[in-house]
Amino acid sequence: MSDIDKDKDKMNIEKRKLKIEIFNDHYSLISDEKEADILKASFMVDKLMKEIADKSSLRDEKKIAVLAALKIASKLVDLENSLQYYEQKHLEFTDIIEKKGLSSSI
Repeated sequence: MSDIDKDKDKMNIEKRKLKIEIFNDHYSLISDEKEADILKASFMVDKLMKEIADKSSLRDEKKIAVLAALKIASKLVDLENSLQYYEQKHLEFTDIIEKKGLSSSI
């Protein structure tokens, strides 16, 4: 799906109000993202913050939140690097297939 199609899909999605709980705090959100995705993300953040709090001596919620954000961002960077690697491999294999004249049979 192209970025334009994604933008059109997002424009067609209604914004909705969601209530979530993260680290014993309640939040009201207005989002056009899928409710299931928001709930899954909030569950992941909540779980990670609780794990960090349980495994460390930190009690400062802001520091716990920053460490959770850093861990999530680190995972995102790792996934972006993996995606870039596989996109490059895809281009290399496509080039090999085209050079061998196999693309017409696929």
